[in-house]
Amino acid sequence: MALLPAPEETYFALDSIELAGLRWGDPNAPLVVALHGWLDNGNSFAPLAPHLVAAGYQLLALEFPGHGHSQNRHQGNYYHFLDYLYELHQLWPQLPRRPVLVLGHSMGGIIASLFAALYPQQVARLMVVEAMGPLTAAPEQTLEKMRQGFASRDKPTSQASYRDIDALVTARAKAGQFDVETARLLLQRNLHQQPDGRWCWRSDPRLRMRSPWMMTDAQAQNLMQGLMTPTCFVLGQGGFDELRSAWQARRHWFADARLELIEGGHHCHMQQPQQLLRLILQFIDVKSSEHTGLD
Repeated sequence: MALLPAPEETYFALDSIELAGLRWGDPNAPLVVALHGWLDNGNSFAPLAPHLVAAGYQLLALEFPGHGHSQNRHQGNYYHFLDYLYELHQLWPQLPRRPVLVLGHSMGGIIASLFAALYPQQVARLMVVEAMGPLTAAPEQTLEKMRQGFASRDKPTSQASYRDIDALVTARAKAGQFDVETARLLLQRNLHQQPDGRWCWRSDPRLRMRSPWMMTDAQAQNLMQGLMTPTCFVLGQGGFDELRSAWQARRHWFADARLELIEGGHHCHMQQPQQLLRLILQFIDVKSSEHTGLD
């Protein structure tokens, strides 16, 4: 893994919450904004950062509420993807410049796709890794999904602590089907150490609660047909099989989209950052000077 100086910790004050982010590179360079997946954080893009910076870009990896070093939601609130969208809408004017690319992985890719559809003037180009539009449910599942969602809120949440993190790293590597180095990188910002030396989760346990509502295919299609931004979908060759099927079923939803494959699994952007960089540079395909007049 290429080495790079520690990123700059960045914070954004919104109406009701503070979000964190990690920024690498020259602040005057063209900006790439990255959005991580569920239960990940800004370090999801640390393997890509040195390669992207060497290519002449800066990278800002934002962290969603409840993840990484961003604040958790207040008591009595939950994690709805619609809220993530509005928080991006609030955050966007605070960016130092208009991004030349928005890069999203998994949940972050879904949110990025919806944001680009809602606010096409804000996203010049979109790259989505291991996602293919919103998660959906059949209309006849609505009642049961709502019951399951509310039932998940009734379960008690624990604040367990751990003497060391090796077992957690091993479990995360197994669940993510990647190596322990990648797992440890992700857990660095999902855990914090207490004064007694024990480790506990920084990520909000409410993130694991089920959503009581999911949109239908028809609703997802309507939203994605608003996505006019040039879009590149990137799937790992060992990633989620259902995403390849989704491309075949949904490709007509997108006005300007292509599909690319790289080596690796669901976290292929961490496993193969140089392969991803090549796709990014081909996809952006512009000189830095061309972006100086964007607003």
